[in-house]
Amino acid sequence: MIGRILVADDTPMDRELMHELVASADGSLQVVTACDGGEACRLLEQDSYDVVFTDLKMPGKDGLDVLQKARSLDPPADVVVVTGHGEVRTAVQAIKSGGFDYLLKPISLDEVEVLLERLKEHRRLIEENRYLHAELSGGNGGREIIGQNAAFKDLCARCRHVARTDATVLLQGESGTGKELLSRLIHDASPRRDGPFIRVNCAALSDSLLESELFGHEKGAFTGAHAAKPGRFELADGGTLLLDEITETSEKLQAELLRVIEQKEFERVGGTRTMCVDVRFVATTNRDLAKEVEAERFREDLYYRLNVVPLVLPPLRERDGDIRLLSSHFAHKFCDRLGKGTPAVAEGVLEAFRRYPWPGNVRELENLMQRMIIMDSDGVIDTDDVPDYVTTPRRSADGDLPWGRSLADIERQVILATLHRMNGNRTQAAERLDISTRTIRNKLKKYMQEGHIDENFS
Repeated sequence: MIGRILVADDTPMDRELMHELVASADGSLQVVTACDGGEACRLLEQDSYDVVFTDLKMPGKDGLDVLQKARSLDPPADVVVVTGHGEVRTAVQAIKSGGFDYLLKPISLDEVEVLLERLKEHRRLIEENRYLHAELSGGNGGREIIGQNAAFKDLCARCRHVARTDATVLLQGESGTGKELLSRLIHDASPRRDGPFIRVNCAALSDSLLESELFGHEKGAFTGAHAAKPGRFELADGGTLLLDEITETSEKLQAELLRVIEQKEFERVGGTRTMCVDVRFVATTNRDLAKEVEAERFREDLYYRLNVVPLVLPPLRERDGDIRLLSSHFAHKFCDRLGKGTPAVAEGVLEAFRRYPWPGNVRELENLMQRMIIMDSDGVIDTDDVPDYVTTPRRSADGDLPWGRSLADIERQVILATLHRMNGNRTQAAERLDISTRTIRNKLKKYMQEGHIDENFS
């Protein structure tokens, strides 16, 4: 998306004409003018611009100097060189030096409109590629949806059905049940499939950082904002935005989200220009959102905006038959990655898996299979290879207390089970366990390092 345009020309009439053409082509753009190349370079240092239209020949610093300055920024601005017929060769050289395109005087409104559309698409692709690169670097690549359970297959069918509309979808389910995968399914099955699919984890960022991630920010909006940055709403324009774990947002941010969902418009942090987007929203939560509203932890008006099409994901323990299927899938997946043969999985292991409640659901099963594949040395995964907390706990005569297991195993199971019962709410889990939220956070970090849970656990 393009927001701010800089026009540099030392001829007042040409400068004003370029300003008028750009403003007429797109009234939502903010256009700033510079009377020569030196002023243009100063303005580029002081503020951020998405596109620069610069005359090629100017006294002092010329259009090539402005081009060099604009391309040295982070992020760089796209530059369009404006020139006369006799300067075409120099203009072509400017394109080879990083310019986006050039315009020959006299310039028509149609030319500017076409060029702006190309620039918008160019900027959108750059930002989307940057986002996807960051996502893939963080290990958030897409995964195949596996499941033959009737309830799960029916859920997938409903996702494909609602995907044909632009309705907002609310996916509710325990952590690790596959909410992000189904949100991707909705996008891929929708008319927006060729548009961007953008995700933001509302639980992973502080309130101020999340606001900047969602809405973007202008240069100088806060300490460290050295350049303007588009937010996830802008990146998702024409596609789908996944608001992952939306219950972790503050009341202030919920009010701002309500406005965007209702009106499809917002302002960047530190900005004044209203930006409009065409976005399809999918929200996820591991809590019962209706109960969160009753407890006054979530805005009722936002709940009704999100709850247009509510879908509930079944936990793994309720997906009969899928544990065997998923275990085989993950075994083949990790063996392919490691370049080793797929080991046989003993029936006793699968029986232990069927009895285990899987508080971390599919994500926990995937992590466990990865660990066992890595540690396998004889081509067979037997019950001895399965951690004690997964196999049937040995209990005392009164059936209340587990025995023969380490305190660390018991502590981990109690903490994870309590988090599960509290729908992932760390504050409530800490209160129930009579420990601090900091202790829970440190324990979860330790469990991630040991491979019991992954970084997306909430």
